[in-house]
Amino acid sequence: MVDKGLLAHIGAHGDPPLGLNYHAEMLFTKQGGLSNYEVIRAATSSAAKTLGLSGSLGTLSANKLADLLIYPPGVDILNGDISGTRDIRFVVRGGRIWNASTMEEVWPLKGKKQVLPHFNAD
Repeated sequence: MVDKGLLAHIGAHGDPPLGLNYHAEMLFTKQGGLSNYEVIRAATSSAAKTLGLSGSLGTLSANKLADLLIYPPGVDILNGDISGTRDIRFVVRGGRIWNASTMEEVWPLKGKKQVLPHFNAD
């Protein structure tokens, strides 16, 4: 359907551990026949378009929110194994940079710990 122009989306339901299921859904989408590029597009710009948010997010463009992920050298999410999307080094969110392993801020306030909201608390 994607090759016919329909938009695909990644669906994960916020279940703990947060984020991990999203990457699993990306892998399942890849196994369903999409290219890595189509999977990443489904996780970003296609979802923003469908939700009516493409004016402010979904792509790295001027005047948009610029939350993004930084991967270590050697991780190729376009041509390599799509499960490499889980190998995140830094998260850039709200103008701050966080170490993805520890969720400690590394810029501009070094050492501050990110507190994540409790979703689906037991």
